Amino acid sequence: MRQRQLLMILVISGVLACSSPAVQQPKQQIVPKGTVRQMSITGEIGKLDYGYVIRGKTPSSTIFTILNPVPAILDPYAESETIVSIDIRIVSGDNVEIEKIDGKAYLQNQDSGSK
Repeated sequence: MRQRQLLMILVISGVLACSSPAVQQPKQQIVPKGTVRQMSITGEIGKLDYGYVIRGKTPSSTIFTILNPVPAILDPYAESETIVSIDIRIVSGDNVEIEKIDGKAYLQNQDSGSK
């Protein structure tokens, strides 16, 4: 009886050892340095409880979260709900940084508005 139990334990442990996947190092994603994904979209800027977003119209109806909000610049667009052309840099997924709004450099707008 004990020999049979011992044999079953050995067989089960052998099956488990053979069926478990081998431990592998995760493959690193190779992204060439200096590759920045930029995009030009048309949409409206909105203000939500957690920050500012772009409600895209073209090329897609995606909602993008703005990572570099400047309320002094974005509030007038959010209040007017006008559709504008926005050049963005995609940071990750739908998280973006604005580079230009209607052809004007975004951060230069901040400098000129604060004087």
